[in-house]
Amino acid sequence: MTIIDHKDIKLSAKVQQILFSRGYSHIFNWEDYSFYKEQTKNAIFRADSIANLFIKDTCEFSDYAEYEY
Repeated sequence: MTIIDHKDIKLSAKVQQILFSRGYSHIFNWEDYSFYKEQTKNAIFRADSIANLFIKDTCEFSDYAEYEY
């Protein structure tokens, strides 16, 4: 079970975990988090929605983009 599966974990921790798993942990900040939290108050998968907004609104690349597969 991951941190995302636990209901008692804070929403911010879930968002950070999702961003980390996608290689975007460096873009998390509290100001944007608060804004996105208000924007997604009716979303079903709120942590996922917030993480997607972080990724959509950034011009930075994923940490995984540098790796050659």
